[in-house]
Amino acid sequence: MSEPIVVPLPPLFRVDSVGAHSREAAALRRRARRGEYVALALGTYVEARAWRGLSPRRQHVLRTRAVLGRLDGRVVVSHLSAAAVLDVPTIGTWPDKVHVIDPLRRSTQTSPGVVRHAGPLDPADVRVVDSLRVTSPARTAVDLALASSFRDGDVAFDGVLHQGTASRAELETVLDARPTLRGRAGARRALAFAHEGAESAGESWCRVLLDRLGAPAPVLQRAFPWAGGRDVVDFWWPEFGIVLEFDGLSKYTKARWRGGRAPEQVVVDEKMREDRIRGRPEVRGFGRAVWNELVHPELLEAELVRVGLPLRTAR
Repeated sequence: MSEPIVVPLPPLFRVDSVGAHSREAAALRRRARRGEYVALALGTYVEARAWRGLSPRRQHVLRTRAVLGRLDGRVVVSHLSAAAVLDVPTIGTWPDKVHVIDPLRRSTQTSPGVVRHAGPLDPADVRVVDSLRVTSPARTAVDLALASSFRDGDVAFDGVLHQGTASRAELETVLDARPTLRGRAGARRALAFAHEGAESAGESWCRVLLDRLGAPAPVLQRAFPWAGGRDVVDFWWPEFGIVLEFDGLSKYTKARWRGGRAPEQVVVDEKMREDRIRGRPEVRGFGRAVWNELVHPELLEAELVRVGLPLRTAR
């Protein structure tokens, strides 16, 4: 599979660099009023066309860079903003405000464009990524788990375990070191449930729903070899002979998954792959889950019943 081409982030234009009362600064403000530039922070702009060409995650990374240029050097990018910089999987939209940890604060403060979380912050929990000081993958995942739902905590934990950027032992150590009790019980449950086999946020969310619907624990990323290679499925229940695939839109649209193939060819190849899997003697049922079924779990439940997977009492 071909590697994705990483396009550099577009440049930021800061009023401070040209003088707040200069002609250049006045021109930047005029062009922003006309919609040619987008203001990401006070006195910091990006060309609008370049901004629109970025994914939502990379837009937040650029916003983070814009905001950090106006903050004290002691702060460290954290929470969802650190997840954007480190590419830790998340679900939902990226925030309009940049999240940072300020080791000198004792409580969280929200102001225009930024959320300052209170410390403490161990130096071992800090990394430098493209000149940005950010919380480590382990600290980022733990922060997200403490501040959000079981689902979002599991998505973050699954993500860093799958990427290999944090080990389970490291996550446990970082979680144990946190002085707050708020959210810790839920974070511990999410970490105990986490699995490095989940390859995407959608698969992690699907795992959570499978558990809540009372499905037996599946085997993740089971490989079925054949003469031309092997077919790897997302969820496999060997005792029932049932396969479940999670179909995220990226499988058909994003270059990193298409491997240079046209979307139409991806669809054809996927149909042939499904036929190979269905034709195996040990496979007795084949189901698919899509994003809409995660938003509406009753649809996922119906798909599981259709393929014959027995469900315990929903939890």
